[in-house]
Amino acid sequence: MPGTFLIVIFNIIYQLVDDIAGINWRLIAILLGISIFLELAEYGITAWSSKKYGASKAGIAGAIIGSIGGAVVGTGLFPLIGSLIGAFIGAFLGAYFVELLRTGNNHLAFQAGYGAFTGSVGAKLIKLVGAVTMLVMIAW
Repeated sequence: MPGTFLIVIFNIIYQLVDDIAGINWRLIAILLGISIFLELAEYGITAWSSKKYGASKAGIAGAIIGSIGGAVVGTGLFPLIGSLIGAFIGAFLGAYFVELLRTGNNHLAFQAGYGAFTGSVGAKLIKLVGAVTMLVMIAW
């Protein structure tokens, strides 16, 4: 979910259109740094949680690819909330099916999928806190 990048882009546009007191290029650079960090953290947390629940490297890749694909499909099906639901389901399904194909063990595949799901949910919550922090920085 590129929500934090949208915050940065809208602030760049706003800065170009109207030189606002309090929003400057230094703040925009800080917001961009936060956005990059949060995006990397999102995938890192999903990967870590998947691994913790037994996913292989291929299962972790499946979780991340599934999360991205699920967000895209979910947005098309249910605008606004669909990207979140799609990312959660996609992370689960991506890890689950890769591990099921790899091991043939439904229980292990389910565990890996569950780890991907919980990691994705936790990462999105952290990203939400980061986005709110960015908005407070702008308003301050």
